[in-house]
Amino acid sequence: MERFRSEKSEKNVCYRRLRQNEFYVFVAGFTGFLLIAGILYDIINYTALQSPLQTTQTFSYLILVLHVVTFILSIAGFVHSTLRYQTSMDRISFALIVCNGFSFVARISLELVFVNYRVEYYN
Repeated sequence: MERFRSEKSEKNVCYRRLRQNEFYVFVAGFTGFLLIAGILYDIINYTALQSPLQTTQTFSYLILVLHVVTFILSIAGFVHSTLRYQTSMDRISFALIVCNGFSFVARISLELVFVNYRVEYYN
């Protein structure tokens, strides 16, 4: 059996090079998942638990910037996968564009609906 294995197959058993479009799609998917979890956490705290002090309102500016960065990363992954003619990655990245766009709109509408419950500190 040893003689049928090539050096190339043994060398790449544990290592697979991550392409640029796959990196963009992976990072956009992971951060998109975290941002959707944050939206659900805020909705539960505002409505069911009625404790607005335990929400993510203390760093909402950072979350909105992260939404924009995630949306841009998903667009970059779509462009790179389209240029490489990878249809499966193309569909995944397009779905990420739609999901990240909807999550950004959901975050904006959540912030606008519960603007009266925000605790603002001014110096």
